Amino acid sequence: MRKSLLAVFAAALSAAISAAQEPGMHGEDQKPKRIELAGPEISVPMHLEKGRPVVDVMLNGKGPLPFVLDTGAGGTVLESDLVRELGLPTVGEVHIGDPIHPHGLAAKQVKIDRLAIGGLTLSGTTATAVENSGFREHLGARGVLGMPLFSELLLTIDYAGGEVRIARGELPDPDGRDILSFRQDHTIRVPITVGAVAIEADVDSGSPAAVSLPEEFMEKLPLDGKPVQIGKARTVTAEFPVYGATLKGAVMIGSHRLDNPALRFNKLPNANIGGEVLGRFAITIDQKNRRIRFREKGSGPAAAAGAAANPSGSAIR
Repeated sequence: MRKSLLAVFAAALSAAISAAQEPGMHGEDQKPKRIELAGPEISVPMHLEKGRPVVDVMLNGKGPLPFVLDTGAGGTVLESDLVRELGLPTVGEVHIGDPIHPHGLAAKQVKIDRLAIGGLTLSGTTATAVENSGFREHLGARGVLGMPLFSELLLTIDYAGGEVRIARGELPDPDGRDILSFRQDHTIRVPITVGAVAIEADVDSGSPAAVSLPEEFMEKLPLDGKPVQIGKARTVTAEFPVYGATLKGAVMIGSHRLDNPALRFNKLPNANIGGEVLGRFAITIDQKNRRIRFREKGSGPAAAAGAAANPSGSAIR
């Protein structure tokens, strides 16, 4: 039975989760102290690596270095080999845990003077260094970009267009159709409906799957048959089976409908929307106002284009 590549990522991304639990080490530490944009809106090419968006990054002037852009990551994570190559200084220590066991292995928190993505330069931030991350081996990447980096910006991941756009500004008020409010602790969590069940799900570009749910939902949803084991997932502290089945019904994200999607079930406590679903959209995230827009392919101009026309930060319409 093959192991899910989602498992490889779970171990590293959980560093950001437990970092928030350490005194003095939380998402605020990873927010950049200075943000510089070369224009009102910048765009950079991205490619998909096993369903995950990857962009080129410069760290302290060195690079380009491929990084996964992960909306499910509550912080930036680097492979330790890269930290040693760049000589990044250690500024603290965190514990790498996971949603099942919040404390685990010790890891270093390192300082980054400048992180550049195309025409965006972020100065004065930190990242978590992880040994044996598997980033390069499995994804050809040197780390993960977490959401605190973009907390003051509009971030658009345009799957169809193959680019990432970054701008200042804000999204319009939620309409319950394309623009939704979200809850954010370490993840971006939106309301969805699976069959007749209303739940919240993490928007997770770092997962290549479609819709993943806690195991308890195997007994609550109309499925085309009994779920069967399709793989295993591994976090820092645990390994567990992943089950699959097809929903007899629809998943609704605002007004967007997915009929009879394949579902995955595992022991993790939160539902999750991954790349197989997100690939239908250009998603724009406004963390300042806790809003997210899902725009399907061919449904209109991309969100960040509106931001370019509104450099003062007025609402995008």
